[in-house]
Amino acid sequence: MSKKKHPLNPEHPENVFSDEADYSNLRPTFANDFTDLSNLTDPMEQQRKNQQSSRQAVIYLFAVPAVTFISAYLLAWVSRLMGGPLCDAGEAVWICTRAAELWWPIVTTIIAFGGMLGCAWILYDKYRTYVRWRAWMGVLWVLIPFSMLWATSVLPLAILGR
Repeated sequence: MSKKKHPLNPEHPENVFSDEADYSNLRPTFANDFTDLSNLTDPMEQQRKNQQSSRQAVIYLFAVPAVTFISAYLLAWVSRLMGGPLCDAGEAVWICTRAAELWWPIVTTIIAFGGMLGCAWILYDKYRTYVRWRAWMGVLWVLIPFSMLWATSVLPLAILGR
């Protein structure tokens, strides 16, 4: 990584933010004395944390729907293996009892909404600790409709049954 000389701060190019996303980060308070100054994060370490935060956000974006779908599939297998009157009568293949019609959509919706709320918490934590947070806001804006779509798709099974 080459350090460019910035016209406003030619002696300290490490203090010039490299990415546009870093300009919106919450700024730490200014140091009042040398002990406060020693507690400030090294600019290179801050840049590493910012880049790591963006990578984590992209991974989280794909992980929440994947975990939701995989857990829904595995829980449907559990319901199928347990069997029940709906499967015996030939009315259903996966969700075989009224109890499974209740717990399967509720548990999978909790997983989807838990992922969304987890993203909101991580977003707040990144903002509070002066780390790049805008990628997390983008992930949250994707997970909100995903969670709502999941809930409106599967919760009618719990409400209405077959």
